[in-house]
Amino acid sequence: MFDTAGTAPDLSLLLGPHDRAVFLGMADWRTRAGRVETSLFYVVLHRSGAQPWTQACRIVPDGRPGHLSVHVERIAEGDRCVELAAWLGERLHAQTHAP
Repeated sequence: MFDTAGTAPDLSLLLGPHDRAVFLGMADWRTRAGRVETSLFYVVLHRSGAQPWTQACRIVPDGRPGHLSVHVERIAEGDRCVELAAWLGERLHAQTHAP
């Protein structure tokens, strides 16, 4: 489902000092417009503020060195890293096994 990726992108603009990003892997993703983009997948746990929250993110290098497009695919309240990682996996499985 997920392949491995090379050097990790710089996520410092997305992460606060207490946040955590978990790399899930790299795979092709079909956009709503039908394009296929090779993407890096992360779940990000944000722990600043009173209530933590989690994002499922898809990151796509945009062709310019050091530039990334970040797509937030889903957001959930609390620490939902395991749940959102499974959701991304299910979406990728459905895309790769679609008729």
